[in-house]
This record gives sequence, structure tokens and C-alpha cells, in this order.
Amino acid sequence: MPQKLINVLILISFTVFISSCASKPKALTAEEQSEKLADALVNGGYVSASNLAINSVREVWRHDAIELDIMMTAPTASGSYPLVIYLPSLGEDASAARLWREAWAKAGYAVFSMQPLSIGQALKELKPEQNKLKNEDKENEIANDDSPDDVEDGGWFSSKKDRKPSGNDRASELRYLGHEYFAIDSLKNRMEQLFWAYQQLKVRANLQVPLFANANFSKVVLVGYDLGAQTVAGVLGEEFKATLPTNTELKPLAAIALSPSIDLAEGNVRNRFQKLHLPMLVITGSEDNDPYAISSASVRSAMWEFAPAGGKYLLLLKGAVHPLLAGSNMGGGRDRSIQGPNDEMRGGRGLLQLSNQYGAGGNHGHDGGFPGGFMDDKSKERDAGLAYKQVAAVLSTSSAFLDLVVKNDQFAQYWMQDKAIKWLDKAGSLSVR
Repeated sequence: MPQKLINVLILISFTVFISSCASKPKALTAEEQSEKLADALVNGGYVSASNLAINSVREVWRHDAIELDIMMTAPTASGSYPLVIYLPSLGEDASAARLWREAWAKAGYAVFSMQPLSIGQALKELKPEQNKLKNEDKENEIANDDSPDDVEDGGWFSSKKDRKPSGNDRASELRYLGHEYFAIDSLKNRMEQLFWAYQQLKVRANLQVPLFANANFSKVVLVGYDLGAQTVAGVLGEEFKATLPTNTELKPLAAIALSPSIDLAEGNVRNRFQKLHLPMLVITGSEDNDPYAISSASVRSAMWEFAPAGGKYLLLLKGAVHPLLAGSNMGGGRDRSIQGPNDEMRGGRGLLQLSNQYGAGGNHGHDGGFPGGFMDDKSKERDAGLAYKQVAAVLSTSSAFLDLVVKNDQFAQYWMQDKAIKWLDKAGSLSVR
């Protein structure tokens, strides 16, 4: 074959390759993803009828030498609003899940969040090691720039033996801390702290303390994520290999469990949820694996599957990872202001600001917590465009569930039973028992 023809064929092949690369969809900007999230909510998602002005107060309460970080977010207008008690994850403080909490508050709920300071700071000791490892990786990459192995693997995935122990040590520490805080003794302490804080809420309400005075204690819903979901399950009556504290005054109407922890080592999976008679929404993802190696995505729906039928909903998000359910702003670092679904967002402006990588900031999108952001590397290989729809799905389904079980809202019932499944489409599924 003549050399000239060969050169032409090479040029054509190169041009086709460049064209195919150029045709790949560009990463969405923060504003574009924010607009997509807004569109998902207002074009088939559930939007509560109310859109109230809200405010928050944050304090530290002391109970038996334990400091409790608390936050109350509620409508500013005087009135009686159903009380949502939110319990965060390991490594999160009371300001966690701002996206979920503020949406519920604007919909007409008084949202109380609490977390012992020690639990909120439990994972911070791991952050310096993480940063140290990353710095060491960069130094090693520079020092060994001519090494083919470093170029191919690099960073956290390096094959170099001198880097593996640190990574393994970190994973071991996460597992150790996880098993420590998910242990029965820790669960007992958190339940007792919750019962005590509930009494303090009532005291402040009786004293007409602003925001606290607006809480309606006859209509209470418990919500928990990760470690907080374990506490919720304990209060509702999940059976563990121990006798748990009880409280006759805290009588929730319903519960929401975001990424509930199902420890198979406890055994008796088919029978331990038999006392969970209340209406309940379980939210999880098909890739909802935690870093503690306690639970996994494949078993998180057991709470929904084996609890007595009646008012039990399961939102299963396809490909969603554990941090997506945290409800914190994406884009790394601290939470930024959030606008509700009825605010300027209707004009296509931001409900929340996203990074181009949809959560590349890591740490649940806020200070503290484990690394990974809203999406891990495996998720980014799939359709990252579904992420905004899945965040909208959590907002819509949780808000509709609250309005249904607490306010007996007929439109919420219609949305949950008829509209949700079609609207979710590829983002996930909603099942009812």
C-alpha cells in the first residue's frame, strides 16, 4: 500500500477519534445541574403546598456530662407545626442534612436535629491521615515520575508496598469506629439522650422559647440516616440482643429511615422487625454501601421487607451510593444557602450548588464524615446525570410521605400511589406494602 494512502488513512482515523471525543457530553456546570434538579421537582416531583419563611437556632445542651449539639429549624410564623426529629450519621453534626431539613421546615414542619458532639467529631481524627496520604502520594508521584507503575496506578491505588499499610490502617480505623458506635451500648446511650432531649424540647416549648414553642408534640415523626437510622429502629422496637431503653412519652406517628443499618451478625433478620407497625419510609440505593463494613446495599431493604405490612414504603435509587442520602450540599466544604422548591428555583435558579463532578468535594459535602462525596468512582462511570433526579426523588418522596401520614394530604397520597413510579423512571423505584 502506498505510503501516501497510509498517511491519508491515519489522518482519517485520527479525525474520527477526535470527533468522537468531542461528541462526548460535557460535564454540567453547577448552575446547569441546579436547574435540572429544579426541573425534576417541578415537572412531576412532589412539591408541598406550603413554602414558609423559616429560621434556625443552634445550641449545645449538656446531659450527664455529655454535650449534645442541637438545631431547631422551623417556620417563623406563629403556629403549631408537626415535629420532625432528625438523627444524623456518624461523623455528622446537628447541621447535617440541611437540604432535607430545610425543605421539610418550609413545608410546615418544626425540624429538630441532635447529635452528641463526640459522635459528630468521631471521624475528624481520620482527616489529617487522609490529607497526609494524599500529600505523600503527590510527593511519590513527583519523585518517581519516570516509573511506569506509578503512572498507571498512582495515588490511593498505587501498587507500591510502602503505601498500602497506611490505606489499610485507615480502613481498619473506619471499621473499628463503626463497630464501636453501632454497638448496643452506644445505641442505648443515644436512645437515652434522645428521650432526654425530647423532654427538654417540651420544657422550652412550655416556656414559649421561639421556634421550640411552635412544635406540635402530638404529631412526631422520627427520621434517621445511617447511625441515626439505627437509633430510630431501636425506638420503634427493632429487636437486638439486649434490652433497650423505653419511653412512654415519645410516641411517633411514623418514621423515615435513610440508609438503615442492617447488621447480619445480629441474626434473626426475618423476625426482628415485627414490632415496627408504624407507617415507615425506607430510602436506600443499589450501591448504598457504608465504609464501616457493617451493612451493605443488598440488605438495607430488610427493614421494609420484614416489618408488618401497612403504610410501608421503599424508595430504592438505582446506582445511588451511601453519601447521596446525607442531604448535604454538594460542591465540597461547608453548606451554602438553599432555596426551597417554591422560591426563585421555579425560574430555573439553584436549589443547591453542585460541583462539576457532583460532589467531588467529598466528606458528605460538608466538614467531617468519611470521604467520597455524593458519588464514588464506580458511580461516576455510570450515568451521573441521574444523580440530580435521585436527590429530587429523596426530597419529593420524603415530603410526600410526611404530608400523607401527618397531614392526611390527598394530593400527597395521589402522588405516592400514582405519579411517583412513572416520574422516577430510571432513577429508581417506589414500592409499597
